[in-house]
Amino acid sequence: MSWMKKISGAFTRSRPIAEILPEILKTDDPRTHIRPFYDDWLCPFTGTRVPAASWDGSPATLLRNPEITEYLYKLPILIEDGARAQLKAMPDLIKITVFMRFERGDSYKVTAPSGEWTCPYCILNTGILLTNWDGSEAEKAWFMPEALKHLDACEQYKADPINGAKSRQEIIESGGDRAKLRKLLTTDPRFKVIDTVGEWMDPYAGRPVAIFNLKKQPWSPALEDKILDYLLGPECPGKYSQFAVEKTLEDLKTAAATRMKQF
Repeated sequence: MSWMKKISGAFTRSRPIAEILPEILKTDDPRTHIRPFYDDWLCPFTGTRVPAASWDGSPATLLRNPEITEYLYKLPILIEDGARAQLKAMPDLIKITVFMRFERGDSYKVTAPSGEWTCPYCILNTGILLTNWDGSEAEKAWFMPEALKHLDACEQYKADPINGAKSRQEIIESGGDRAKLRKLLTTDPRFKVIDTVGEWMDPYAGRPVAIFNLKKQPWSPALEDKILDYLLGPECPGKYSQFAVEKTLEDLKTAAATRMKQF
């Protein structure tokens, strides 16, 4: 290290930590106000969870919180490097937060009755086994890579990985796959296609289902519930794609026009 760098470093460290913190922990930097469990603060220098129940979560009040400032004033990296202390990259802080949440559980460990993990972001049954038949948890070394693979492809997670997860109560009240399918039934035109004789087209299988004839029984909440039962049952292949519809509206209309024979 040159003598100029040594002098620069000594000058930087000589400034009071309270003076340099507002310069480093800018209020518009999302790395500075992450709360893994909403009663704490994630230190962006070290990735350490700091209990801070009294903090209201606002970036503007961060440096007025005694629990957080007491931690920062004793932080070795700030004492040593001062204003040159570096914050971790956002992807690293996201990964740390997600791993913490998986460790604690709560909304990150909700499962379907079959033990398959429900994503707290998209609220879909991912098909990834989390709870074994005897109530024990699946091996973390197997589960975590699969769960992270799902999150990498989850649009809701990508949109807001820190604050986008639903609470455990919200997931339970949503009904998981059933709630997602109910929304699709009411908003996605691919779930409203019928063939030439009025039979409802399964958007996953691309074929008519004879027991649902919209010319004989008009659309109603009761019919919707029966269709939901079918979609979640063994006859529908939707579960194999985690209920992502791969066929286009044109595909289904073409299939309906050719009057494909139902199973």
